[in-house]
Amino acid sequence: MKRKNIISLTIAFAFFTLAISGLLLYFKQKAHIVEIGHTIFGLLFVGFAIFHVINNWQSLKNYSKDRTSGKFQKELLVASIIFGVLLIGVGTNILEPVAEAGRVFAKKREQVKKIAFEEIETNKSLKGTPISILIEKNKVAKMPIIAIWLEDSTHTFVEPIFVPAKILVEKQGEEEPEIKDFSSSLLPTLMAKNPTIKSNYDKATPKDNFILKTQITQQQKCFIVMEIASETKTERYQTPLNNVENNVFKLKSETNTLINKALVIF
Repeated sequence: MKRKNIISLTIAFAFFTLAISGLLLYFKQKAHIVEIGHTIFGLLFVGFAIFHVINNWQSLKNYSKDRTSGKFQKELLVASIIFGVLLIGVGTNILEPVAEAGRVFAKKREQVKKIAFEEIETNKSLKGTPISILIEKNKVAKMPIIAIWLEDSTHTFVEPIFVPAKILVEKQGEEEPEIKDFSSSLLPTLMAKNPTIKSNYDKATPKDNFILKTQITQQQKCFIVMEIASETKTERYQTPLNNVENNVFKLKSETNTLINKALVIF
């Protein structure tokens, strides 16, 4: 059994496997078994290629230099130029379009929507139970006006949780909205509960999703109520806090068109 023949045949089989797996990876068919196979046979190819080079070192020298004159062969120059051009093309990303051309055959994956939340805070000086309220608004809600408050078991107003001092008003033809003072008259439910309520947040309601960190003084047999207004729509959301063992409560509305998700988290 000749070692040279074993090495040559093993390299041939490894090259065949690498060619198939390489094409699959080029066309973005990145199944786990394809990646493992490409890696294992790549390592096998490298290992046996080293033995192949050692066994054929004299032949490689003859390919590179003329035995009689000692001059470098033209083949070595051509091979070196091809290698150098490809190496520069890879290093400078010039060949990236070629490498990524197989992406057209890949399965289209649904992009995961990243949702960002702005963090705000109210009732810093209030001594009570810390809670967080997560508000994920709908696309319909443009420059919303939101107020959140606490009510007792008889739905009597107890305390503000989030009442902005300002509102954003869209100005036609301009990118930046106009800033105006908040009034409880903009929210009919809040107006009926507490028309003289004072704001506890010195800015306007965030235009996008936000997480409110705040505190409340009451935990049992009470309600957290949220009212939101956007253009001509107004909605009221609420949740009872009737089980202190729960950590998460969902604010619900009958219509639920302006808010995707509203959670109270203890």
